[in-house]
Amino acid sequence: MILTDIQIEAVRRFASPVRVEGLGAGLNILAAHNEAGKSTVLMALRAALTLRHSSKAQPVKDLFPYGGGSPHVGVAFQWKGQSCWLEKKFGNGKLARLDLGAERFDGDEAEERLQALFELEKTSKSEAAGLWNALLVAQGESFTQPPLLGGGRTSLQNCLQQSMEGVTGTAEAGAVLALVNRQLAQYQTATGKVTGRLRQVQEESEKARQQVAFLIDRRHALEEDIKALEQTRRMLRESESPERRRQAEEELAGLRQTRDQLRGLAAEEQVAQACLREADVKLQAIQAEQERRQAHKGEIACLEQHLAHAQAEQVDLARRAQVADQNLVEAQSRLVAATQQHRQARAVLTRAMQRVERARNQQALEQERAVFERAQAAYARLEKAQADLAIMPVDAVFMRRLAKAVQGVQQAEVRIQAQATRFVADVQPEAQARVWLNGKPCPVGPQLLTSVTELVVEGVGHFTITPATQQSATLQTDLAAAQAALDKILQEVGCQSVEQAEHQHEARKQAEREVAQAGAVCMALLSIPDASGAAATLAALRLALNEREALFARQQGEQEHAPAREEEGAGLDVQQATHMEQNAGQQADLARQQEQDALAQRHAAHTRLEQALAQAGQQQQALQRYQRELMAWHTEESDLTLLNHAVQIEQDRQQAQAELARIAQTRQQEAPLAVVEQGIMRREQDMDKAREQAKTLSMDKRERETRIRQAEGEGLDEQLAGAQRHAAQLQSEEAACERERAALALLQSTLMRAETTQTQRYLAPLVQAMQPAFSALFHGVTLEMDTQFALTGLTRQRAEAVQDLSDGTREQIAVLVRLGFAELLHKRGAPAILVLDDALSFSDSQRLETLFDVLSAAATRLQIILLTCHAEQFAPLRGRMLSLRPMEHFMAPR
Repeated sequence: MILTDIQIEAVRRFASPVRVEGLGAGLNILAAHNEAGKSTVLMALRAALTLRHSSKAQPVKDLFPYGGGSPHVGVAFQWKGQSCWLEKKFGNGKLARLDLGAERFDGDEAEERLQALFELEKTSKSEAAGLWNALLVAQGESFTQPPLLGGGRTSLQNCLQQSMEGVTGTAEAGAVLALVNRQLAQYQTATGKVTGRLRQVQEESEKARQQVAFLIDRRHALEEDIKALEQTRRMLRESESPERRRQAEEELAGLRQTRDQLRGLAAEEQVAQACLREADVKLQAIQAEQERRQAHKGEIACLEQHLAHAQAEQVDLARRAQVADQNLVEAQSRLVAATQQHRQARAVLTRAMQRVERARNQQALEQERAVFERAQAAYARLEKAQADLAIMPVDAVFMRRLAKAVQGVQQAEVRIQAQATRFVADVQPEAQARVWLNGKPCPVGPQLLTSVTELVVEGVGHFTITPATQQSATLQTDLAAAQAALDKILQEVGCQSVEQAEHQHEARKQAEREVAQAGAVCMALLSIPDASGAAATLAALRLALNEREALFARQQGEQEHAPAREEEGAGLDVQQATHMEQNAGQQADLARQQEQDALAQRHAAHTRLEQALAQAGQQQQALQRYQRELMAWHTEESDLTLLNHAVQIEQDRQQAQAELARIAQTRQQEAPLAVVEQGIMRREQDMDKAREQAKTLSMDKRERETRIRQAEGEGLDEQLAGAQRHAAQLQSEEAACERERAALALLQSTLMRAETTQTQRYLAPLVQAMQPAFSALFHGVTLEMDTQFALTGLTRQRAEAVQDLSDGTREQIAVLVRLGFAELLHKRGAPAILVLDDALSFSDSQRLETLFDVLSAAATRLQIILLTCHAEQFAPLRGRMLSLRPMEHFMAPR
């Protein structure tokens, strides 16, 4: 089968008709940029083959264009030497048409005939599935192996031409397994869950067992009711005894009288405890007052002792402060003398440094004169380079104009070459001497012919090639105008050619570099940011240099004509003067430190004296405060009165303790109040409980008597016997169903194992069809497939699961599996092509080359269509290059 034409209209981004041009046998490549519509073409092809024209399912809704309209798809193909046409329109105006040679089918008949041709099976009302779903590989599907539904597996099984013969000895093994599955489905689901008649029998048997258990429980309950009734009657007689009730009431009255007596004792005890607590509080207050007065007396004695010691300490601190004042005066005198000596040594050092500074200024002046002379020479070179640059007219602006004019000439030549006839000569080396083009040996390869050309082949004849002349005069005129513009620009600078202009431009750039170098030297020497200010900077530098030379000469003259003076240190150099100044400075620092130490000692002595005076004042104030407080307390209540009050309170306290002892002795003769109250409450509860128990026993007695009479009237034993017989029958039927279920399950597992064995046998042709391609890509590989026709693993040096391989390897395996399916269909004589959308994007260059060889070999037997956005990657395949061409209207074949 070979697709020859695909037309689509109103499908997603294609609102207007478009055609895939260039389709043919072998390898076909549609290379276009992203969002050009490649995936839309594959979606339309899949819809035409697998979706019914009357469908309203989601896959059909996905076809509708963004701007509205009804999707329309047409596919032309060759099948067994016949030209065939498939056309479908979805949505409004839906139609289906299938032309197989001279035969034509429309509507549902066309759909049925199409499904039969491509071995598709219905999976829903709107979609059909088969092995073709695995051969049309959409974007992103190339990473996974094709999931085969019923139709796809059927197609492969038909290709493999195997059956289950030999399992049961007949050709109807599949029917036998189907019959076993149907029979087993009456007892269990595919997952082994019980269903059908077995489940019904189990449910009825469970209900019967529950009914038997319920009746047995009722009989046991009846027996328990009879026993409990006798027990209830006996307990009721005991609870209603008058003698027991009278005895309980007398015990309760005695306990209540004892409780009242104990409560009176508790009240007296509370009063005595309150008196005792009050006496304790008053006694504690008197003791606290006595302790406070004694503490004040102790503080007064301590403060008087501290004040006496402080007076002696003040006399000693005053003497120390006087000594510190005298030491400070002496240290200040030493500091003044050392400071005067340091000032004189610093003056000697200053005069020595001035002599050194004059020598240094003379040296710096000479260095500045040398720098000025170098800068003056560099500026002269800069002026010369600028003069040379000014006489060179070919600058960058001119070169841009020239490049634009050259580009215009080249564009005109390219337009002429685009209209030229392309002549390709592929001549064998031994025949090149006999082929001549315009009187010259014919070169091998493509040639562009813009004028009449004569081809001579010795021994064959003469050939005249006349190129198309459409718009030739206009293009020649444009070329002449562009050439004239270029010549005019060259004449402006006196150049005869573009090369001469470029040579002059290079000379100008060399001059610009010399100007830049000279300017950089000037800027570096003069320390200026721009060479344009070099002249002004040189003039200013010359003026400043002259002024400094004049100033230095004036100072030198003053030094030479100054009268000689005798001064201290006139013969010392800078190092000696520095050493003398440092010694004097150290003496001054030492005197200053001594003066600071004396000042600190004086300040410390006066501070300690002031602190001692302040502390003595605070102690005197505290002494007076304690004396005033003690006098106020004595005025309010003397120590004797306070002592008499404490004795009286102690007597009251002893009386309260004696009362508490009497109450405790009386209470020991009686039970505790809590025990008595608990006994009263317990007896009251017992009496209430006895009354409630009598009521409960009476009601329980009546209820049990009623249940016993009701059970005797229902015939409970007869119901139990009937229920047990029914349960036994259901258990027998359940056991029979379980035996039949186990036999069917055993038969099913036996048949399925045999089917698996036979499947592995008939998978051999499929593995054999895939093996060459896999061996080319993976050397020494062995394939492993399951009964669902999925590749589960590879064996190279060791077994490897497919899911453990890399993304690129899994994609390569998935593509080769689909190619194997297509090869199997082709060998059987069924329609088969392979369409890949953006596949193999994760393959390395070495494996990609091998895959190209595999695809090229397969393309000699069946049609392969590759959709890609990487044209350069698939260029080595040398397949048919397809293109998407707009059409004025949809064209079905006549």
